[in-house]
Amino acid sequence: MKKKFLKNTYLLGVKDYDITIVKDEQINSYVAVKYIKDIDKPYITTHNGKNFCLLDDGYYVLEYVPFNSNYVVRAFLNDKKEVQQYYIDITKQNGYENNTPFYLDLYLDVTIDVRDDNKVIVWDEDELQTALDKNDITKEDYELAYNTLSNLLDEINNNSNNILNQNHKQVIENLMRK
Repeated sequence: MKKKFLKNTYLLGVKDYDITIVKDEQINSYVAVKYIKDIDKPYITTHNGKNFCLLDDGYYVLEYVPFNSNYVVRAFLNDKKEVQQYYIDITKQNGYENNTPFYLDLYLDVTIDVRDDNKVIVWDEDELQTALDKNDITKEDYELAYNTLSNLLDEINNNSNNILNQNHKQVIENLMRK
């Protein structure tokens, strides 16, 4: 299980960026916005034959680390601050250390491809099973991951997740002013 710090995550090929991190009591979450100033080349992902640019100069990565939940939400936004994709890590623990939010990654991930009719995909179930088989995680961790996934999928299907329902463009504009 990896401990990941927001200051160091999801910056593949990024040479220069600005980051702002705040503690938002209203949504019970740490919030980080990364503004990509310079990247080696655009980061493009493909799903079902469709290409999606997730990182490029002028793009944003908006990350939410909830205080009392076992997941982290990452929104990839283009230069117009339009969400392209949500990437959600299922976590064992979220916290704050060394002046930055962190999470313990429990392998399972979920993507919501906004540009592909909000298609929801669950990733890395095999990695979770392998971690359990190799005793890298406990049975309780394994069950926590699947229980969190189940609750999260219900919230996605019911459009009731507080973080996903944020006005992300407004969040970025508010944070970039501070």
